[in-house]
Amino acid sequence: MSNDTQDPAPVGGVAPAGAGPIGSRAIRGSVYGIGGAAVTLTLGFTRSVLLARLLLPEHFGVVTLAAFYVSLATQLRAFGFDQALLHRRDADETVLRTYFALRIVTAAITTVVAVLIAPLLSVLYPAMPLLGWVVLGLATVEVLRVFDEVQETLLSKHLAFAQLASIDVVASATMTVVAPLLAWHGWGIWALVAEPVSGFIARAAMAWLAFRQWSPQWGWDGATVRWFWQYGKPTWGTNSLTFVATRFDDFWIGTTLGGARLGFYSRAYAFAHYPRRVVVNPLIDVLIPVFAHLQADRTRLSQAFYRATYVIVRSGFLVTGLFALVMPEFIHFVIGDQWRPMLLTFRLMLIYTLLDALYITAMNLLFAVGRPRHAQRAVAARTLIFIPGVVLGARLWGIDGVALAADAMAVASGVLLCGYVWEVVDFSLFRLAFWPACAVSIGCAGGMFAETVWIGHGPWVTALGKVAVFGILYLGVLVAAEREQTVQGVRWAWGQLWPASPQ
Repeated sequence: MSNDTQDPAPVGGVAPAGAGPIGSRAIRGSVYGIGGAAVTLTLGFTRSVLLARLLLPEHFGVVTLAAFYVSLATQLRAFGFDQALLHRRDADETVLRTYFALRIVTAAITTVVAVLIAPLLSVLYPAMPLLGWVVLGLATVEVLRVFDEVQETLLSKHLAFAQLASIDVVASATMTVVAPLLAWHGWGIWALVAEPVSGFIARAAMAWLAFRQWSPQWGWDGATVRWFWQYGKPTWGTNSLTFVATRFDDFWIGTTLGGARLGFYSRAYAFAHYPRRVVVNPLIDVLIPVFAHLQADRTRLSQAFYRATYVIVRSGFLVTGLFALVMPEFIHFVIGDQWRPMLLTFRLMLIYTLLDALYITAMNLLFAVGRPRHAQRAVAARTLIFIPGVVLGARLWGIDGVALAADAMAVASGVLLCGYVWEVVDFSLFRLAFWPACAVSIGCAGGMFAETVWIGHGPWVTALGKVAVFGILYLGVLVAAEREQTVQGVRWAWGQLWPASPQ
């Protein structure tokens, strides 16, 4: 039985990519997204490993701090124009032209700001003489990003998930060739700058040449501008607070602890995000337009939200637990022992990234149903917790203390956000998280015990033993506790992917 609605109306005269009801297209979109994510994850992981082996922690620290300042400048245009376009059902030609004009104008302003602050940064950070030049290099990425995101937003609105996955793969492949090759030839820090620049060139080429949804034209309709402004005011506040709540740690570590410590922290954060990128990111890309389409139907919206978070929690706990157990061997064999100082920071960051995946899903739900003010309050709470936590944590325990502050922020703001989400959808937090939490606790305990048993047999045997014990215990607990629910979910997904022909 299917509860799906029919296809939405075309945007800007362009027919939606793909056919069929929303639910089926969302499931197929998840398959495309996860398939594309598997490729981009493999490429990105390979790229990260190669760059970690070829470059120094200081290089990553300078680029991370430069990215903070470039992102700070881009907050001037963080009005959520893309989310607004996804939310609006009657996006005709006038709306599209005005949307395009707003993106161009705000991008030009923020790029000028980034260029102006670059010389000042070289003076403020004498230990990082290349910081200002790196800011200038990364500012070019923001120009390319605007032209790419115009087309990708329309692809997302049309539920064109296969095309979006293709763009991701091509961009990731381009960066995986360009950045390590330049690092190998001695470009140093500039290899890290070339990584996002080459990626966005590839994305823009794919979005505009292969999958162009609309031929942009300049337009400026006063009523439409006012609508974007009204939608964007609370969104801008939310996005700005989100920036502070997620990037203040980079600023504080780079400013008070130095480039090398920021390099360790940034790599711990990057590798800890890989479990989220396996499933969560492609699901979120699919769910934003789906939530928007279902915003008037609480029952079906609740079903979509619960199914998404069900997958995120169970897959997230599985990958997070495995990665936490084998990180010592990963550092030794893969990226090199020079990165061992980030081990505890990495394990602490895994907790944050897992909770952050649920947080992002909930925030996108609130944006999709037109409740940006609720999202803004949740972000404000995160900011109030995170800033003093980072300052105190860095002073007491260095980058490990900052990671603890991120965990505390994720837990506290998640509790608040649950209340806002329950106003929109119905779900049981106990059913969602209890058994996965039990499974990961039992699995990690078993993996740690296996480490004590096999530690004398070499690191490879130890790593494989930990993985095997954790996987058996984790999956065993879930199968024993949720067998019927899992079977129903598989049958539902199978029916959406390959619906039976009508008799």
